[in-house]
Amino acid sequence: MIYLYIRNYRMKRKHILTTLIILLIPNLGFSQSDQDSTQIDLKPFQDIKGVVMDIDKQTALPYTNIYVKHKHIGVVSNEKGHFSLDIVGLDISDTLRFQYIGYSTRYITVGELDTLPIVYLKEEIFNLNETLIFGNKINVRDIVKNVLKNKDKNYQKTTSKKQTFIRVRNISDVQEFDLETKKLSISQLDEELIELLEEKIPKQSTSYTDFLGNLYFNKNEDDSIKFKIDPIRTVSLKEKDIAELEQFETIFENILAETQEDEYWKVKSGIFSQKIDMDEDSIQQIKDTLKDNQRRVSSYSRGIKYRLRYSALDNKDNWEFLHSTGKYKYNLIGGTRVNGEDVYIIDFKPNSSGMYIGRMYISLNTYALIRADYEYAPGKNGKNIHLLGVGYTENQYSGSIFFEKKDSIYELKYFSHKAGAQASLERNISLLKKKERFLFDKKTNEIKLGVVFAVNSEESIEYLVLDDKEISQEQFTNFKQKKIMDVIYVDQFDDNLWRGYSIIEPTKRMKDYKKQKVD
Repeated sequence: MIYLYIRNYRMKRKHILTTLIILLIPNLGFSQSDQDSTQIDLKPFQDIKGVVMDIDKQTALPYTNIYVKHKHIGVVSNEKGHFSLDIVGLDISDTLRFQYIGYSTRYITVGELDTLPIVYLKEEIFNLNETLIFGNKINVRDIVKNVLKNKDKNYQKTTSKKQTFIRVRNISDVQEFDLETKKLSISQLDEELIELLEEKIPKQSTSYTDFLGNLYFNKNEDDSIKFKIDPIRTVSLKEKDIAELEQFETIFENILAETQEDEYWKVKSGIFSQKIDMDEDSIQQIKDTLKDNQRRVSSYSRGIKYRLRYSALDNKDNWEFLHSTGKYKYNLIGGTRVNGEDVYIIDFKPNSSGMYIGRMYISLNTYALIRADYEYAPGKNGKNIHLLGVGYTENQYSGSIFFEKKDSIYELKYFSHKAGAQASLERNISLLKKKERFLFDKKTNEIKLGVVFAVNSEESIEYLVLDDKEISQEQFTNFKQKKIMDVIYVDQFDDNLWRGYSIIEPTKRMKDYKKQKVD
């Protein structure tokens, strides 16, 4: 996405489709053919759909935990409170547990659920002073500070295998896109192709990838490999039916693949420049030919690891209300119980310089953050940059996370976060190929474009652990990660593709969206 480029002003080799497209085009996938869903082996399937709501406020309860007792089966409602549960193999007498922190847990049988389109939960907050005896007055800010002080003890790493569902969605609305060719010394490109690129870029696009797989984690700090993935099923919708862009992509892939040992590529704009890291492995990956419905596992694995950093609570921007407590006002509104554990319920809002408003649930005994739900406070934005033809404003952010206690430590159960931004660029950008020499490197090829670009974009991530098992170090070592994973590309969300699997129910907007066709 262009806003990532503006934000960091650097290029990475990861997921290079075409160097120039990465600079200019948000949320766009290319050149994979759709796979007919009727060719897929489907498991027996019967599901029950519903929505979880607050009985008094009549509002949806997003990310409610729904478990089948004694069966190790569970799902989580989506951001609108909707859920879908596969009941194949269950009896009508099997009991489901609906659990939302701060609310009374409700138990419903499978047979009862079939007649209840809406499951209501009632808020349950008790007065801590009436139920617990404290020697001193509670200092709420100190409670919050203790979350990070006890983080390493509460969230210890384990060598484990976690079956996980991950959904990544991107939406973009290109408001302006104009390219002016300033210089072009690469024979495979001409001004006509650049103009075609400008014409064919979709002005609105939506894409998503749903992934179900086993994630293997290694707690051994001395081991160089700490993370592996075993894909089970991956379904993706991307705007990709544009033959001219396929041609553009192929040209750039060939150009990058022809980079010699003493050559390199650099992106330059004004006084700023950044060398593109193209090691032998990167070049070989570009040269490798994949089938239309395949993707490299290593590439997807890096994306998962990057997104999991959110759950470590280390990012001072995303978790400002934990790291910069002086910027916030905290209000202890009461307590509740979570899986037999007493928990503080703390609301927070910013002082003049804070960013977020929300609610936290923190253990009385261990100070573990069990759950947090938060968003930008009214009138607040994130980074706001307008300099030298570059504009970038983070105008939307919300996050939710839940940790479940297992023995003496807390394991990540799910998280979600959504980020939106407005980005603009009005600058000359050059892509240079240089040959290394003793004193001054020689420029051998150059593409220089005048770029006027403006886009609104939104990215959301949902991560749900369906099953969690500790494994031995030997089991981790013996598991061999595949090199290639299959991807099912679709025009529109299809329930049939997930028969027999537990996933987060898609929103109505996601279900109704159909990939755009371009003549």
